[in-house]
Amino acid sequence: NNNVIKMGIMVNDKSRNVAPTIYLDELYRDYQNGRPLEDIVEVVVENIRRGMPKKKVDMEFFTEYEKVKDKICYKLINLEKNEKLLTEIPYVPFLDLAICFFYSFSHEEIGVGTITIKNAHVQRWGVTISDLWRAANENTPRLFPESCCPMDGILMEMSGEEPKEWPALPDEDDWGVFSMNVLTNRQRNYGAAVILYDGYLERLAESLKSSFYVIPCSVHEVLIMPVCEGEEKTLESIIEDSNEKNVDEQEVLSDHLYLYDREKKKMVIIP
Repeated sequence: NNNVIKMGIMVNDKSRNVAPTIYLDELYRDYQNGRPLEDIVEVVVENIRRGMPKKKVDMEFFTEYEKVKDKICYKLINLEKNEKLLTEIPYVPFLDLAICFFYSFSHEEIGVGTITIKNAHVQRWGVTISDLWRAANENTPRLFPESCCPMDGILMEMSGEEPKEWPALPDEDDWGVFSMNVLTNRQRNYGAAVILYDGYLERLAESLKSSFYVIPCSVHEVLIMPVCEGEEKTLESIIEDSNEKNVDEQEVLSDHLYLYDREKKKMVIIP
C-alpha cells in the first residue's frame, strides 16, 4: 500500500504449494541496532516453520466466482499514493480515496488473512467491478461489523485495560471526555471502510444530532468529532503531522479533513 516496497524471502517446500513470506526490513533494522545475527536467524527459521502448511492447500476454489463471492469485501486506500497499484486492481474512486476489493479467508492450514482481488481474477471470473461492489457492499458490514468507540475508551485500552466491544451507534452522551469517537470495525482491520456502509454515517449523524468532521487516522480507523468552525486548518495540520510522524507509511489513508453534512447526507473534503 502507498507504494511501499518491502524485501521478503520465501522458502519453498516441493511437497507444498503455499509458503510463508518473511519480511526482512524490520529485522535488518534490528541487526543495525545491535541485535545478534544468530537471534535474527532463529526468528526467521521459527516463522518459516510455524507458517509452512502441513500439506498442499487446495486453491482451486479461487478460480470460480460463485465459490468466493460471499467473502469478497472492500477497503479504502489513498488514490494518489497508489497510482501504480491501481493499474493492477479493480477499484472505485471515492473522494481522494479508492475503494478496492479483497477476499477474506479463514483456513485451517494457513490461518486467517486476505487475498487482494486483481484485474486477472476479474477477467478469469468473467465479472465486472459492479459485481464486486454489490458483493462487497453486502459482505463487508456482515463480516466486519462497525464499531464506534469513545476516544477515552481507546486510551484506556492502550493503557492495559481489556478491549471492549463498542456499539455501532453512540448517542449524544457517548462523545467521551475528548469529544471524539473512533470509527472502525470490530476486528479493527481496514476499519476506515465503515464510512462506506449503507446509511451508517446518516444514522450516526441522527444518533448524535449533529454534522461531524471525519478525521482519517489510518486505513484501519477514522475519528469523528462535532463541527467546530474555525478549527479546520488546525485539524488538517494535525492530520499531516500525525501521518508524517506517527502512522506507518503503508497505513496512511489521507492528508485531508472531511465533513459529513447531516442535512445534505453527504461526506465531502473540506477545501
